[in-house]
Amino acid sequence: MKDRVIGALFGALALLASPVQAASVLDEIKETGRLVAGTRPDSRPFAWRDEAGQFAGFSVDILKEIARELSTRLGRPVELELKAVTPQTRIGMVQRREIAIECGITGPTWARQEAVEFSIPFYVNGARVLASRKLGQKLDSLAGRKIGVVAGATEKLAVMKAVPTAEIVEVPDMTTGMRLFEAGEIDGLANLGIVLRSLIDKSSRKGDLLLLPRDDALLYEPIACMLPHDDTRWRAVVDAAIAKSLDGAEAYAGRYVEIYNDWFGPGSEMPVPLDQEVIGRLRNAAFWMN
Repeated sequence: MKDRVIGALFGALALLASPVQAASVLDEIKETGRLVAGTRPDSRPFAWRDEAGQFAGFSVDILKEIARELSTRLGRPVELELKAVTPQTRIGMVQRREIAIECGITGPTWARQEAVEFSIPFYVNGARVLASRKLGQKLDSLAGRKIGVVAGATEKLAVMKAVPTAEIVEVPDMTTGMRLFEAGEIDGLANLGIVLRSLIDKSSRKGDLLLLPRDDALLYEPIACMLPHDDTRWRAVVDAAIAKSLDGAEAYAGRYVEIYNDWFGPGSEMPVPLDQEVIGRLRNAAFWMN
């Protein structure tokens, strides 16, 4: 009898000591039928607000694929509700579960991993610096000059390493950065090359602008979705949706290629061929999901 009492006591203490398991995002989505997601309003062609104020872009379509996967798994329609995030607010919004997921142009880092988790990547691109041709066509031409970088962005360290004498100017977002650049208040603007190409295309100074370095990137960065910590079930659904979209990509077929071509393919406003190197990197990250 004494042994049973002691055993029960230890069992009760173990339950008290163990952390309470938070409900999965999946449970909330199943109950509400809504996927509340965050994305950027100013990062064309990945995510931005169009003329009607609606979100559009490559990352937005990836979120739609995730919502479609949810509908299939939960056996009910799932509505995608989008909220605007900034580089400064996105991590906190995921942590507080104000949004269940953020997909924009966010790259995984060790520091960010302490606050949130990341899905498998859905894109890979290289970081470059937007500059004027008048300064020259080498990174060295930016020595001692001002280069804008979005506050908290991974490009900051890459720029500091490539141009150690440059003055780094942190900007809150790319819209502000481009405004400062066009006003001559900064001499360069760093970000993903594909985002900078979109800014060049919309600029009145288009013929005077170029991306540095010309032949390679400062660093290659995977782009992934941010998720709350400690929710394996939710992350598994997100990863599966991205991995499934990549089926057939090696043969330039399947849903991922369809989405890609809508934004970067022939006839799009900014054609960027989908090369096998990018496909290979994405498939290597997703291979164990199949």
